[in-house]
Amino acid sequence: MESFWRRLRYYGLGFGLGLILTFGIFNTRGCSWTPGNRVKDAINKRIWIIDNRDVRSFYKDHKLNDKKFYRLIQDADVSFTKSIRSGRHKVYDLTFTDGNNKEAHCLARMTDESFVVEFIPFVRSVKLLKKALKNRKSTAYGAGIVHTPKNKNLVYSDTSPGIKEHLRALGITNDIQLQKELLSGSFDYQNSRLNEQPRPIHVFKFRPTLRPKLQVAAACIWYKDKIKVYNLSEELLNF
Repeated sequence: MESFWRRLRYYGLGFGLGLILTFGIFNTRGCSWTPGNRVKDAINKRIWIIDNRDVRSFYKDHKLNDKKFYRLIQDADVSFTKSIRSGRHKVYDLTFTDGNNKEAHCLARMTDESFVVEFIPFVRSVKLLKKALKNRKSTAYGAGIVHTPKNKNLVYSDTSPGIKEHLRALGITNDIQLQKELLSGSFDYQNSRLNEQPRPIHVFKFRPTLRPKLQVAAACIWYKDKIKVYNLSEELLNF
């Protein structure tokens, strides 16, 4: 029995040292099971967007660019007491050290079964978010894409002949080209329907490389961990 308790004490000591190394030295980066890292894992699997009206001033104020913002968010602190963690639409309160080596803050808004995460700067808390979103609804602004997962096969089109024919008319002959064109565009707030059941509807607008005078709206859903484009419409631009 004494040998058992001795081994148990050694095990406890080793476990404790492991926790100290993990949380202290590695700053929880190796702990995918921590709540904060589970949130970041969910964030990193999505396309990151920021309102076009906010992104330039946010980046300028905090000395950021797309790559630096992505890197700094990996070490961000998630305040669960200030976040909305339940329900279909979740909002996480994030604090990180910016490019000026000062504290910066933003909210990250995600919807279940959606493939986008929207970072919202200049809104201090989730309590003020509802008013900010209501004001934005009346505008025609979109959101720029600031980060995408590293997956060259992330986007594919519906197999219907109409979609395939429409893509060929736009000069898009395969899904790799479609992904490049789609992710060069912007997220359309007004026409996207993230409340849609059973899957949110995402709309992206882009100008095809071979047809720059056209603006194409692509309606998409998240299906089997990929972005499925199921409908296309276009508008002739006069500028």
